[in-house]
Amino acid sequence: MTSTPYWPRPAERYAGRLPERADVLVIGGGITGTSLLHHLAARGMDAVLVERAHIASGASGRNAGFLLAGVADSYADAVRTYGRSRASDIWHMTLENHATMTEAVKGEDVGHRRLGSAILASGEEEAARLAESAQLLGEDGFEVRWDGRRLVNPRDGEVNPAAMVGALARLAEPGAIREGVNVTAIEARSPEVVVHADGAECRAGCVILATNAYTPLLLPQVAIKPRRAQMLASGPDGARLCDLPTYSHFGYRYWRQMPTGEVLIGGWRDTAYDEEIGYDETPTDQIQAHLDAQLKRMGAESGVTHRWAGIMGFTETGLPLVGPVEGLPGVYLCAGFNGHGMGFAFVSAKRLVESL
Repeated sequence: MTSTPYWPRPAERYAGRLPERADVLVIGGGITGTSLLHHLAARGMDAVLVERAHIASGASGRNAGFLLAGVADSYADAVRTYGRSRASDIWHMTLENHATMTEAVKGEDVGHRRLGSAILASGEEEAARLAESAQLLGEDGFEVRWDGRRLVNPRDGEVNPAAMVGALARLAEPGAIREGVNVTAIEARSPEVVVHADGAECRAGCVILATNAYTPLLLPQVAIKPRRAQMLASGPDGARLCDLPTYSHFGYRYWRQMPTGEVLIGGWRDTAYDEEIGYDETPTDQIQAHLDAQLKRMGAESGVTHRWAGIMGFTETGLPLVGPVEGLPGVYLCAGFNGHGMGFAFVSAKRLVESL
C-alpha cells in the first residue's frame, strides 16, 4: 500500500526557474493554473506558469475526479442561498465547464466518461432537499431523475484529474511551465508586480494566483480556509459495486468505481470536522476507518492499495474568488473552489482572462 494518490502524476517534467520578466505570471500548476495558461495563450497573451512542486501535485491530482454540475450544496439550497436566477446561471456555468474543458483536450486519454452522477439521500432530511431540487431543476430546464432514494444528474461525468491537468499542460508553449519554483512573496509596485522565489525576483505586468487553499500563505488577507479531504483506492474488483459516481450525506461522502474495477472512496470529513483543517496531507486512522467500512459495505473483495489526502480551499460564499485582489494592483485571484475545482476552474479561468 502507498500513501501517494491513486492518480499517477503527469509524465512530463517542466524544469525551470523564475523568469526575470513576464507579461503575465501564473502561480500554481493545478487545474486552475493550466486552464489559465490555455486561455491566456488563446488570446495571444504571453504568460509563464510557475509551480513549487510539480503540476497536479496539489488537490488537482488528489481528488475523486468528479465533473459535477452546480455547487457543493443541493440545488434547492443553492436557490435559497443565491436566488433562483443565479443558481441556474451557476448550473449552466458548470455544464459549460464540463463541455469546454473536455473539448480542449479532445483526443487525449484523460479517463473522461459522461454517464451521469447520483446523489444518494442519507435520510429523510436529505431526501426532502433532493426531491425539492429535482422539481426546481426540472422547472428550470435541466434534466434530472429522482426515484425517491437518489437524484441522478445524467449530464455529469468523471475524469482522471491528474491526466486532465497533464493534457492541458501539454498544450502550452515550450518554457511556459516551470516546476520547482517556490514563490515566497508578492509586491505590487505599480506599474509592475514583483514576485520573489528562491532568492530571485520576477517583474510581471500582472500576476494571477491559482493557488486555491494555499493562497493565504502568500496573501493572508484572502479568506480561503484549508480543509483536508481523505481518500482510499482498492484493487480491481470483478463485480460492479457502483454504477455511477455517487455523493451522499450532503456532499461529505463520495465514491466511484473505475472501468477497470478499482473503487475510490473519499470524504467522511463531517465525522471529524474540526480536525480536518490546515495543510497536513497525512491520512488519519479515524477517517480511514470510515472509508474502510464503506468499502466493506459496498462488498469489495480487493484490499486497499492507496490511501491519501489533499487540501481543499473553502470560501465564505461557497463560490470561487475570481478577480482582482483589493489593494494589490495587477494581482488577480482564481481560487477557492470549495472541493469542486474540476467543475468550476476551466470556465472560471476563462472568465478571468477575458476580464484582463
